[in-house]
Amino acid sequence: MDSEHSLERVIDTLTARFPHHDPQTVAETVYATHARLRENATVATHLAALTQRQAGDTLTHLRPRRTQQA
Repeated sequence: MDSEHSLERVIDTLTARFPHHDPQTVAETVYATHARLRENATVATHLAALTQRQAGDTLTHLRPRRTQQA
């Protein structure tokens, strides 16, 4: 499974887990977390799982914001 597909799955999972956050915020959090982790990673095997866990922790502590739909 390629990295982009893995990240899309993480985004889908966290969007469902945090419905009170805007999906764009979830995606940005996932991509930023992944980039930060990738910088220091010596092995990429579990990078998607680590990204999901750390992005989830970040979203847990982030003030919920959802865009208003007309």
